[in-house]
Amino acid sequence: MTAAEPSEERRYKPTSGLFTGWLGVGLAAVVLVAVLLDDHTARGTRVAFLAAVCGLLVWCYMLRPRLVIGTTEVELRNAFASWHVPLASVRRVAVRAVTRVHTDDRRCDGVAVGRPVRSLMRARPQRRQSIGVPGLGGRRMNEDADAGRIPKGELDADMVADLVVEQLLTLADRARESGQQPGPPRRSWAWVELTLLVVLVVGLVVSLLA
Repeated sequence: MTAAEPSEERRYKPTSGLFTGWLGVGLAAVVLVAVLLDDHTARGTRVAFLAAVCGLLVWCYMLRPRLVIGTTEVELRNAFASWHVPLASVRRVAVRAVTRVHTDDRRCDGVAVGRPVRSLMRARPQRRQSIGVPGLGGRRMNEDADAGRIPKGELDADMVADLVVEQLLTLADRARESGQQPGPPRRSWAWVELTLLVVLVVGLVVSLLA
């Protein structure tokens, strides 16, 4: 496979909990629809609000997280907020239960990509788990690494974790070599999910007090 084009965006879904997350959202949707169709009582209203709150929380914590590597920054998307870290600012990357991206003055965590508990319990040395500092006298993860390389076949969580570290450090080096300027990480909020959660919780509380 040839190297990826500079404009290609690399997106990683959660490495665990996808099936459980979709199952939880599906069950919440079934309960919500059933109550709205068949139970128009005060009790049904409470159950509907509770199902909607549970479904939204499952979505936010288990399905919304992503790790997105763009051409100039990496986005660590979590339940209700995201970190946007310029690639040129990335100094070290470590993947254990979560992905940790270190800059000169802070650490940013992303929950989408992590290693399975069984891998952490084995505590075997991971060559690619944490390494740096690229571009400042350190060495890259793999001097011959192609940051756009995606292995064929299904990847397990450990392989995804290794790939994320390799791509992030290689692209961080390339960003500095191409003249991109480092900058501070920026946080953004999931205002749609936060607003909807507040509305649903308020509705649930009102229905319980009514």
